[in-house]
Amino acid sequence: MQRQIEIEVAERAARGKNAARRLRASGSIPATLYGLGRQPRSLAIDTKTMTNILRDPAGHNRVFNLTCNGASQHAMVVDYQIHPVSHSLLHADLQRVDVARPVTVSVPIRSVGAAVGVKNEGGFEEMVSRDLKVECLPLDIPEHIDIDITNLHVGQGIRARDVPPSETWKLADAEQKLLVHVMASRASGDLEAEEEEEEEEAGEADEG
Repeated sequence: MQRQIEIEVAERAARGKNAARRLRASGSIPATLYGLGRQPRSLAIDTKTMTNILRDPAGHNRVFNLTCNGASQHAMVVDYQIHPVSHSLLHADLQRVDVARPVTVSVPIRSVGAAVGVKNEGGFEEMVSRDLKVECLPLDIPEHIDIDITNLHVGQGIRARDVPPSETWKLADAEQKLLVHVMASRASGDLEAEEEEEEEEAGEADEG
């Protein structure tokens, strides 16, 4: 289960570019909170706090608890804007979350182990997909999903359907989606071709 993060926010009355510029100069960013059939709310959030959340390994999938005017509610980031030059955070869109209702999110995947096709067969690992879509309760969203590639030979791969089931989430992605595979290196492919050519030439010489 995710650790809970508490964030104090304030209502944002003034809008427009000038108001947003003044807000950023004071150390906060403008944000919009929406979802769950309620009216959107304009908020001001501490820039450093929101930046740290986005840098967290869980990223967009981090569920946090917003407190505004004494009332609290769960939310998560669904979009944000970064300045193209300074790379500073400019704005964030937040979505209300009901922790008792499942959500569908994309979770980062990472390969674990050294494939036999890489260690012993001269191949190389290629990550085809960077995330896997799953359905689970908001507080059960995994930080990442590990994919064991130890037994992969050259020419083999792991698809979404091959990922072991979990007690906290279920697959919401295409079962055929390729996640990672082991490819033959160009060098090993050239070597095999050369060996085949030599065998063919030797066979022709014997026939002659």
